[in-house]
Amino acid sequence: MIFSASLHHPASGSSNNYTSAHCNQYITSSTNPAPPLSVSSSGLGAALPHDNPSALIVIFSSLLHHAILPLIHQCCKSFSTASSLALAVLFSYACYRFWIHRKEHHDSRDPKTWPILGSQLEASRNYDRLLDWTTSFFSDGHRTIKMSFLSRRSYYTVDPANVEHILKTNFQNYPKGSESYHRLFDLLGNGILNADGKTWKMHRKLGSLEFSIKKLRHLSSTVYKGNALKLLEVLAQSNQGVDVQDLLLDMTFHSICEVVFGNAFKESDNAGEKANSIAAMLDNAQEMITRRYIYPWWRIQRLFNIGSEKVFREDITRFKSFLTTVIDRRRSQMQKEATRSINKVQTDKAIEEAGEAQDLLSRFLLHCDGVQNACEGEGEGIEMVKDAMMSFVLAGRDTTASTLSWFLYCMCTHPDEQEKVFQELIKLENNIIAGTTKSTMDSNMGECHDALETISNVDVNGSETDGARQRKMRDFAEKVLNYETLQSSSIPYLHSAIAETLRLYPAVPRDGKVTLQDDILPDGTHLKAGDQVAYIPYAMGRMPFLWGPDALLFKPQRWLQHGAFQPQSPFKFTAFQAGPRMCLGKDAAYLQIKITAALLLRFFHFELVPNHPVEYRMMNVMTLKHGLRVNVVARHIKET
Repeated sequence: MIFSASLHHPASGSSNNYTSAHCNQYITSSTNPAPPLSVSSSGLGAALPHDNPSALIVIFSSLLHHAILPLIHQCCKSFSTASSLALAVLFSYACYRFWIHRKEHHDSRDPKTWPILGSQLEASRNYDRLLDWTTSFFSDGHRTIKMSFLSRRSYYTVDPANVEHILKTNFQNYPKGSESYHRLFDLLGNGILNADGKTWKMHRKLGSLEFSIKKLRHLSSTVYKGNALKLLEVLAQSNQGVDVQDLLLDMTFHSICEVVFGNAFKESDNAGEKANSIAAMLDNAQEMITRRYIYPWWRIQRLFNIGSEKVFREDITRFKSFLTTVIDRRRSQMQKEATRSINKVQTDKAIEEAGEAQDLLSRFLLHCDGVQNACEGEGEGIEMVKDAMMSFVLAGRDTTASTLSWFLYCMCTHPDEQEKVFQELIKLENNIIAGTTKSTMDSNMGECHDALETISNVDVNGSETDGARQRKMRDFAEKVLNYETLQSSSIPYLHSAIAETLRLYPAVPRDGKVTLQDDILPDGTHLKAGDQVAYIPYAMGRMPFLWGPDALLFKPQRWLQHGAFQPQSPFKFTAFQAGPRMCLGKDAAYLQIKITAALLLRFFHFELVPNHPVEYRMMNVMTLKHGLRVNVVARHIKET
């Protein structure tokens, strides 16, 4: 029902037609239900008492009650009926689609999926144990699983043949991909851990110079031993309920900063409260960046600078400020050392000189100076250097500290294995003292022998001065642990124990790529362009079809054959990747891990604090969520 009314004033002289009787009539009628009001467009103006407000109120009240409200009710009723019908149809269709979806996936061995959401809900529910949840779906007969996250399809595999195809055979078809690149860009930028193509090749070329045998010898004799000995001094003073993972992260942070930044790095750069230190910022930033893979609303948080994205932005800003300080300091040092030409003609010369630089930062700065015009692109060049340094710091710090932490955890939970490693170190020491080691010692063998004779009397439980204790630790590091004796042939059991740790607790538990063109994996899995595919080192290390029925057990012996360490295929043991993207720092990482582990187990016995919770932290690098609290017991070494 629609009313069309034209309100107009009555003709002149009619304004006094309404008497008090009329008013009384309207007032009286307002107390009783009024009959339906029929109004026409021609008579409404004559019927309205324009001079009497009370009468107007009564009329409009009656109009509202008997005409307008019924009209609104009728419209709402019609709308309600239509919307209810639409909702019913929509709900029926949703139920139908859900039934079809569940029917199609009834016999699926992949993770449960939901319409539209895919596996998003299940993955979010299992986020804190995501690696174990994913591992539970693999078996010998089901080596590749499929998950979908909203509109994105992802495939996860533990098949070594698939891994070789992705990382080597068809390497060009599986880059990092733009989606992962944008997720990680705020943290890694265009660094080697996030780049593809020419940028990645350039970073890898410059970085490879840092890991030559000559450089590794230098690192083992200076940086790695020096920082490991500092760690031992701390443990000798405070050894009850100590969070050794925290100490290891500090140690590896200082080590990688010395390698990457050279003498431009100063320990004062990392001063301040522990919770607000630069190293702690990196941990928080990495955890926040990992959440981007599971929670799709991170872009909204970043846009409005709220929640975890706000914390991430603050942490990364502070770390980049630290990088800027170090880079500026190194550039100033280089300018004082020499005036270098930076025109384009001398590019090759600049790159050649970079090979003689003592640290990674110098190499990258020389490269930038050699390939860019002095007046153009300097800002972009510095950003490239920052991105490169960020990647190398993260790769060198977190992976090594993570592996050492899990190694000590395995030693604590398997004290018999800890004792075997200790006995191997004693044997190595005695062999060197007796002069039977295969390693080539310095010409001053007699001096070396005299120094080592005192080591076997070590007692670091307070019966000697701190100076004497530190001297014995230092002698063991300098005289026993050299580049040759740290090879797997000299300490096969320690090397096997480290490899076994990496099998069960790989520093990087998953690694993802994106498919550029349609492809078929060796196991028959069909991939379409844009699909994500990842291999899972964490799960691969736990597969019985790869490692036998005892795959979940920590057994260093599985790596030994006739007492010698036997390496496995990098497509089966994927802790360091494989193919063209094989980890550049693999040898350096093994070197630092063995130096630190040998010193720790030679002079201390480790016991896990009772009831200490041990869980992994969901990050790109798998650290322990609650740290690793241990009791450190000094070893009493009897004289041999």
